[in-house]
Amino acid sequence: MRQFADHMVTGSPGRDAAGLAMRLMLARGMSIMTLFVTAWLVNIEAFAEFGVYQTLAALAWIALFLRYDAAIVSARTAEEAGEALRLCIGVGAVLLLVFTSLSLAAGGVGVMRMQLALLLPLSILGRGLLRLTFATATREGDFKGIGRASMVQSVLQPTILVLLVLSPLEDALCFVFADILGHASGVIYLGWRRRHHFQAATRDWSLVSLAAAAQRWKSLPLYNLPSSFLALAFVTSPLLIMPMTTGAVMAGHVALAYRIFDVPTQIITAASTPIFLNRLRPSLDRANPVFGRHIMFGLCVVLGLAYASMAGILMLADPLLSGTALDALSEVTPYVALFLLFVAIAAPLNDSCGLYPQQRRLVVIQALALGGSFLAAIFASWTSPVGALLTLAVISGLRALSLGELLRHLSNLSRQSFVESPDLKSASPAP
Repeated sequence: MRQFADHMVTGSPGRDAAGLAMRLMLARGMSIMTLFVTAWLVNIEAFAEFGVYQTLAALAWIALFLRYDAAIVSARTAEEAGEALRLCIGVGAVLLLVFTSLSLAAGGVGVMRMQLALLLPLSILGRGLLRLTFATATREGDFKGIGRASMVQSVLQPTILVLLVLSPLEDALCFVFADILGHASGVIYLGWRRRHHFQAATRDWSLVSLAAAAQRWKSLPLYNLPSSFLALAFVTSPLLIMPMTTGAVMAGHVALAYRIFDVPTQIITAASTPIFLNRLRPSLDRANPVFGRHIMFGLCVVLGLAYASMAGILMLADPLLSGTALDALSEVTPYVALFLLFVAIAAPLNDSCGLYPQQRRLVVIQALALGGSFLAAIFASWTSPVGALLTLAVISGLRALSLGELLRHLSNLSRQSFVESPDLKSASPAP
């Protein structure tokens, strides 16, 4: 543990993660402060309408590149990374046309307001371009650029939102325009910073090379894409299960506790995932490190202490909330904290497993976790909602441990393949 702590504090990965986390904390803090200000100025219905809009944009964003964007990071050579980037642009252009048609059709039949239907493709495009720029920056280890792009977005987006809210523009449209311009600002900054690295996107376009690249990484749309949707469904399962199995008050407490612990979870995930992907990505120039069990143990100890401290502070504050709507929040706090602790640990492990061509077991792990969440819902109907929360926390822990073991196995296979093949640097990787 002493060696692990020293490596985390003084080693390059530790410094990179700490620097990126600090920028993300400042950016997140700016967003939260502005959100409180905005809440006083807009109608609460605008939050709900934009929440649906944002969910649709996020779901389309996950599928936009069929997860081929993971190949940009996992490619063993710069040439292959360029092929993956061109493949993402080609696939993304086609799917963006499909999503645009569906959005306009939804607006035409009245399922969505036409104003929002016209703007939804722009939100999807902004998220997609930001994802590509982040992928190229992660491959090159440009963590400072990722942090600064997040800062630019997190400062400009809420500032634009406040300015628009003060204008005569409708509240829901204020959120949408701020979302589009905020993502665009991150793309513009990081794209300008890395403008010399996007030459691969403008050369060697051919259907033959795109087809070859799609065949090489065919496991990503076949397995990694459904795995991503299954993971998203499991992570949000407490918010879906509790309203169906308990009263409105306790469901509200679970939702509030979830939002509280979701803030550090997102910061930890955003700070650690690029570090993991950059360090563990396969390469023809070096043997990638193996994700060891001691790293998993260290993450559980360090993050476990952090989440336990947060949960303890909230529980100590419970007497101060007596008689308010937040009374008895401490009943669900430990279970929600434990659930999201393992979500924070599992997120970089899950994305790192996407670096390797063996994806079947990743889908199985996510499917079993989601199936376990349905069992938790049944368990809650038989016993108590607290029992369901505890079951979800246990399943979340087993999911994180399974992903850790899978990543250890896959990274070990990749390293053995490099060591046992002395001519690997001159050979093409097997699909």
